[in-house]
Amino acid sequence: MTIRGETMIRIAAALVAMSLVLAALAGCGSSPPKAAFSAIPLTGYAPEEVQFSDLSEGNVTSWAWDFDGDGVIDSTDRNPVYLFANPGNYTVSLTVFGPSGNTTDVKADYLRIIPCPHFADFVAEPTSMSGQHPIQFTDLSVAPSGNVTSWAWDFTNAGRIDSTEQNPTHTYPRNGTYSVTLTVTTSECTDTLTKHSYIKVTGCPT
Repeated sequence: MTIRGETMIRIAAALVAMSLVLAALAGCGSSPPKAAFSAIPLTGYAPEEVQFSDLSEGNVTSWAWDFDGDGVIDSTDRNPVYLFANPGNYTVSLTVFGPSGNTTDVKADYLRIIPCPHFADFVAEPTSMSGQHPIQFTDLSVAPSGNVTSWAWDFTNAGRIDSTEQNPTHTYPRNGTYSVTLTVTTSECTDTLTKHSYIKVTGCPT
């Protein structure tokens, strides 16, 4: 083989090597981002507000969250907060998009939202009376954890808050049979109790 032939072979080999290097360099950073996320808390009483944090790696340009596994995008924020109103086990997915594509992180049964236990309770004294006299209501609620932080009394079950005291008194101005509702709240959840036809008032002027 002539010197010129050997030189041409070396040049061709160098060009091939250079093209491989350039191809590798061109592919550097072209992978799609890798989706990843976390949430706090993972368990709570309904309704529960959950903070989600994006932990994805790579060049991310947009986010698509599905909080209940139904295939519907619920948020496009990077680090959203979502209120889970109903009890259940929830599958959560995050899809992240970048210039080179997208990936999805799916966590099956990731969140467990449980019903608030029933703990609201109360008594009234008296429950049957004649005339306009104060009735003493006493809260008997025992929270499963923590302390009760607020009370909302509806003395006629009309959907209106009549008192926010823990142990209020109330005078009924008219004859009738009344249902009473107490809603109590802790730092974790809210429970409601209605005692139907609980108070009977007679002897009031008509």
